[in-house]
Amino acid sequence: MPPNDNPINRAVANGIAWAGDAAGSGVQSVGGGISGAGGNVARGVGNTTRGWGDGVKDSGNGIKDWTKAGGERKATTENPLGMRRG
Repeated sequence: MPPNDNPINRAVANGIAWAGDAAGSGVQSVGGGISGAGGNVARGVGNTTRGWGDGVKDSGNGIKDWTKAGGERKATTENPLGMRRG
C-alpha cells in the first residue's frame, strides 16, 4: 500500500470531495435562482414594452380608421390581423 493510500487519507479526500460537491451545487442553485429571476424581470419588461408598443400601434390604426386613410395597418395583440375597425 502506498504511504498516502490509507483509510484516513481516503476519508479526508472523500469528505473534501463531498463538501466541494455540496458547495458547488449550492452555488449553482443560487446562480440558477438569480438567472431565473433575471429572466422573469426581462419577460416582465418585454411584456410591458410590448404592451406600450401595441397601444401606440392601436392608436395609429385608430387614426387611420377615423380619417379613412389608406395604407398598411399594424397587427397588435388585440388585433393580430390588423383589421380595420368600424
